[in-house]
Amino acid sequence: SQEKTDSTMGADKVYFLPIRPKVVMEIINKEKPDGIIVSMGGQTALNVGVELWNAGELQAAGVEVLGTQIPAIEATEDREIFSAKLKEIDETIALSYSANTIDEAIEAANKIG
Repeated sequence: SQEKTDSTMGADKVYFLPIRPKVVMEIINKEKPDGIIVSMGGQTALNVGVELWNAGELQAAGVEVLGTQIPAIEATEDREIFSAKLKEIDETIALSYSANTIDEAIEAANKIG
């Protein structure tokens, strides 16, 4: 870790460590933050934040998710949920279908054209 020297702005400490659930929880248990921003570290931070939240680890540590909340992250990461949310507000989106097999993908492609 690297401690900051200027007390007018920034973080108290900066860690240059892998963003993995175990590592993040070690830092949380050591530093005891009030909150964490999971939307500021790319896809890896999103995935780890969602995993820790869904496992109840952030809640157990008393850590609040700041900024974009986990349900909103999950809704934008899942195409079907995202599509349903857009339909709720009458927003149009490009036609899409879910496919889990090659046959389903071919069927979806034929529907879309």
